[in-house]
Amino acid sequence: MSDQRTAIISYREFLSKSRKPMVRACSWKWKDIYPVLNESVSEDFLEAGRGTISLVHKDTGDALGVSPTMNVVVQIFKPGEHNKPHRHTNVALNLVFQGKGFSIVDGEKIEWEKGDLFLAPPWSEHEHCNTSDTEDAILFTFQDVPVLTSMGTWFLEEPIGTPPRHIVKKEAQTNQR
Repeated sequence: MSDQRTAIISYREFLSKSRKPMVRACSWKWKDIYPVLNESVSEDFLEAGRGTISLVHKDTGDALGVSPTMNVVVQIFKPGEHNKPHRHTNVALNLVFQGKGFSIVDGEKIEWEKGDLFLAPPWSEHEHCNTSDTEDAILFTFQDVPVLTSMGTWFLEEPIGTPPRHIVKKEAQTNQR
């Protein structure tokens, strides 16, 4: 039975098409990141006192990562902001760039301050709180979302208690027989 969504190709063609271009060295400047991060607070759809942006290397194409296997989001939490507990299938390795606060990861309170690094493992329930009355908290979060999206295994439950969302792109048209 033939299907328009399938193909048979030679192994030589497979090897040729499997090769991807190298990701070139690049950098993101704080002077460019910071204004966009601040603007994201009012635009962000998660919480009013939280802003989030993604750093993207154009060489990664639709993976939208900083490399083919890793993405980075930068989050800002305004003074006193405490976001809602959430979880996702991706790992989240958080580097505290500025500020102080705590996170609760699977019931364990982790206090952090500038320079600290902490991990929220995949599918762990976690939340973050900026404990300062005056200073923004900024976290750089390193994740493996490009890997999970390529495998179709990226799920979000944000906030906890809502139905988990499978983050996949549905085809615009389906063949109905």
